[in-house]
Amino acid sequence: MSNRYIFKKDKLPRPIIEGRNEFIKLYYNAWELAFKNIEYIDRDGWKDILTCMPGVGIMWQWDSCVMTFITNYSNGTLSAFNNLDNLYMLRREDGFMSMAYNLDDGMPTYGERINPPLMAWAEWEHYLISGDCSRFEKALPALEGIYNFIEKNRKRESCGLYYFEDTGSSGMDNSPVSGYGAKHLDGSDTCFVDLSCQQALSALCISKICDKLSLNDKATFYKNEHSRICNLINKYHYSERVGWYFNFFARNWSDERVKFINSKTAAGFWPLVAEVANGERLRSVVSHMMNENEFYTKIPFATLSKDDPNYDSNGGYWLGGVWAPTNLCAIKGLSKNGYKEFAREASIKYLEGMCKVSDDSAFGSIWEAYAPDFYRPATTEYNTLSRAEFVGWSGIAPITLLIENIIGLEFNAQENLVTFNLNERGKCGIENMIFNSNNISVVCAEYVPFKDKTIIEVEAEKPFKLKVVTKYLWYPKEFDIPQGKTVLKI
Repeated sequence: MSNRYIFKKDKLPRPIIEGRNEFIKLYYNAWELAFKNIEYIDRDGWKDILTCMPGVGIMWQWDSCVMTFITNYSNGTLSAFNNLDNLYMLRREDGFMSMAYNLDDGMPTYGERINPPLMAWAEWEHYLISGDCSRFEKALPALEGIYNFIEKNRKRESCGLYYFEDTGSSGMDNSPVSGYGAKHLDGSDTCFVDLSCQQALSALCISKICDKLSLNDKATFYKNEHSRICNLINKYHYSERVGWYFNFFARNWSDERVKFINSKTAAGFWPLVAEVANGERLRSVVSHMMNENEFYTKIPFATLSKDDPNYDSNGGYWLGGVWAPTNLCAIKGLSKNGYKEFAREASIKYLEGMCKVSDDSAFGSIWEAYAPDFYRPATTEYNTLSRAEFVGWSGIAPITLLIENIIGLEFNAQENLVTFNLNERGKCGIENMIFNSNNISVVCAEYVPFKDKTIIEVEAEKPFKLKVVTKYLWYPKEFDIPQGKTVLKI
């Protein structure tokens, strides 16, 4: 039997954000739930997994990938990469990895269906925080395997773009963009913008992994693949008239006009994080995301635009419900493309909503999804409440977004660099954080918006570089932080 995973508060990073006790409370509540939601698997070759739904007996692929963004901040006490290692072990010779596997026999739960292929993104982001690139060599065959499987088996020859078998495979189960149960598992002639962008994002991250492994020819190949896919997405998936990326119907001939499936959904967030959208197209997508009558709801972001006739103000699962994986995509995409202030504002609004629901005695938990227009859990398609104690991926806001987007810390182990995007006027930062095999603390003890008046206290076991970005400075300030304690005046 495997060792048991035990929640120990003192082993975790300590986020600090003065005046936001509710955020800190939910941070630790999320970790407590995560340590409860572990499936212990007593089978040769398998590792214990973190799960959103303990007891169901299924390991889900895209849940597993998203949860790695949370356990990157566990200081090594919990890892969703156990899930990915199991997936890599189960992959077929042709590269196929199922959207879900049964824990009792290791067989695919839903046949030939795939899920959003986010493993390469997860592996790269883990490296940027941990500094550990030892996973790359083992993971690369699996990452290339699923990439090539999608190229050979989920691409329409008429346009060179990609399809999920149905909306269930996309993860957005009842989103009104394709048949939920396509009879022939062919996506009902739909090309899915989310899968196209996820394939582009995979190519981008695999190219970075190959660069790190000094596989120069492969790195160049995948960089070119990223460019190729981005060009096709911009050719076919973008509507100039609306200024949004849509799914579309693709028939058999390359010269036939495509027909957009005109529901604006969270699938349209993926062009940001995949570095597909730029210029006026980027600005247009962000303007839709900022619109309170479309995606920027009371708890952001709705997964279906409010102007859609299928929109459900209570969520209706993916008919507007607010979900952690698509919010991770949205906020990381905004941050990557120069919209850090809006990303931070949206993260605060999202986390505030989660705190209000958690503090409501009628609900009192962290939920699978949230209603876009009310401080309550989202309903399912059948008007029942979604699942409670869903950490798993609903730990994204109380853990990952709190550290990265609200407190404002970015980690880049490749450069041994921590960037502190300083916005909070009160005391804020993090203590006891394992970054690049180095236990560090970075805390703004006193914020005064005048030169040399703000005080940042830093502690480190080993040297690293710190960049401080704040509005009252024309340029970021960079420091070489030595071992031990350092007090900086900014």
